Amino acid sequence: MAVGSLLFLAVLAIVHHPLLVSDTWDPATVQRRQQQEQLLALEMKQLQLEFEQRNQEEQQEQGRAQSPGLGPEPEPEPEPEPEPEPGWVEQEARLQRAGKQGPNHIAWDRWHCGLLLLLLLLELCRPSKEHAVSDDSSSSEASSEEEEEEEEEAEAGAAPRGSCPQSPGFPDTEALECFYQQHLPGLSEELAGACELVASLVTSLLEVCRVLTCQTALPQPENGIGVGSAFEGWCPRRDPSAYHVLVPLLPPKGYSFHLELESAPGALEKHGRILLELECVCKRQRLLGDVRCLLHQAEHGASSGEPGPCHVHILCTRSHLDVEKTTLWFQSLVGKAWELVSHSYSFQLAVQPSASSCKLRLAHESGGALSIELVLAVQQGDSLIFLASQGVDAGPLSSLLWVETFAVQEMLFFQLVNRYAPQGSCHLKCLQILLHLQERRLSSPPSGVLTAYHLKTALMHLLLLRPLSQWCPLQLAHRLQDVLWYLCRALEEKRLDHFLIGNSALPSQLPVPTAVRSAQPLNLFGPLAQAPAAHAQARSELLEVVQEVRALSPAYSK
Repeated sequence: MAVGSLLFLAVLAIVHHPLLVSDTWDPATVQRRQQQEQLLALEMKQLQLEFEQRNQEEQQEQGRAQSPGLGPEPEPEPEPEPEPEPGWVEQEARLQRAGKQGPNHIAWDRWHCGLLLLLLLLELCRPSKEHAVSDDSSSSEASSEEEEEEEEEAEAGAAPRGSCPQSPGFPDTEALECFYQQHLPGLSEELAGACELVASLVTSLLEVCRVLTCQTALPQPENGIGVGSAFEGWCPRRDPSAYHVLVPLLPPKGYSFHLELESAPGALEKHGRILLELECVCKRQRLLGDVRCLLHQAEHGASSGEPGPCHVHILCTRSHLDVEKTTLWFQSLVGKAWELVSHSYSFQLAVQPSASSCKLRLAHESGGALSIELVLAVQQGDSLIFLASQGVDAGPLSSLLWVETFAVQEMLFFQLVNRYAPQGSCHLKCLQILLHLQERRLSSPPSGVLTAYHLKTALMHLLLLRPLSQWCPLQLAHRLQDVLWYLCRALEEKRLDHFLIGNSALPSQLPVPTAVRSAQPLNLFGPLAQAPAAHAQARSELLEVVQEVRALSPAYSK
């Protein structure tokens, strides 16, 4: 109707234009004006008919969209054309007669014309304003509706948008809590107590080790750093070597470690060699008098023919730190340290043979046992990235190759989550339940393609994707299903990115170098893309875990 109103105002503006030349019209002018009036009236009728027909078509389309039926809508019967409105010519004649009344009414006509022009401008501006207001109101209504829906979902404990909706056969939170209390009671408390015992014992052993090596040309062990599943709080109950402690090594006096990183073909982790180099420390020894450092002493001995220090260290192979030699030396050192502190403890400790780490077994008088694995490592500069003698999930490699590990950053991430997550957060329970079901399914054989590290990586990604407020205890069922859904999608796409490498969304509190954040993402499922059989087995393993989870619904629902 806006078009009709505009045309009507335009006609009125033309008709009410005042006569400035003469007060009287000749018969030819009157006839011509009447013909123009008739043409304008016909055009107005046609425009009105077109506008009404367009409104009818829009109403019919809206009716089809709202109607549940799928059949065609019956065509509307054509309405009879409206007869021309009477009074158009008579109204114009009256206006003409009013214009003939004399020059006294010319000022009134000019004012009337200006008023019509003002109304015309207002009519032109009104549609755009109404459209803008409608857009703003619709957007504000939509945003308010979304906020209300999100609040209702949060209050009801429903899954947020973008998450996997809870399927009918999936157990609810009550069933999962019942299963957890029956099969994994007190697991978190047991882990906390065992980690405290391990930290105390390892600290005592390393203090004695430093005393034994302080006057030798051997590496110095620093304070240990607890890493891995136990110190992160989600250790599987059946893991025999869950208590991993990273032991950083400092170079001997007069030496320095030089790290030579490389990427082995076909391997996910980076590897590196550790070169043991002599360094000049003459400035530090000036207070001792005319004493040469090991580097200058070796050069002086070579020039004078005197025997110098041994260039090939007992822990090295071709000047590179040897994993196996260093591990054997450290095992012997720990054994000697235990002999000095064993009187302070009520359990027995035995050093087990290993080529890449120092494995300790603690036997209690009550019959219980605890396994600890001390992994030697060398720090990369000022970062918390290390080259380790054995990766947490990697087997022993070449004797000269050390594995790059981000275990410290991952442990710090879980500590950060525990600090800001709501009380009783369900993120650790999700991982513990899935690992328990996977262990029960993999009782024979003992391992599979889908590892605990894959489950842990999926959980860490989801902890960044979902706000921590959505990990409250009441949302255990939704978050557990989210982890399974995330892994399912990753297997379909054959891509599961490493949590730290190439992840620019990491929190700023996490001490990860900028070069690692901006690096090319590392695909943990890359080998599956090259091995169809392994990929099929991983999908089968995940499907079995999902079936195990679904079986909890009828078994533990009240």
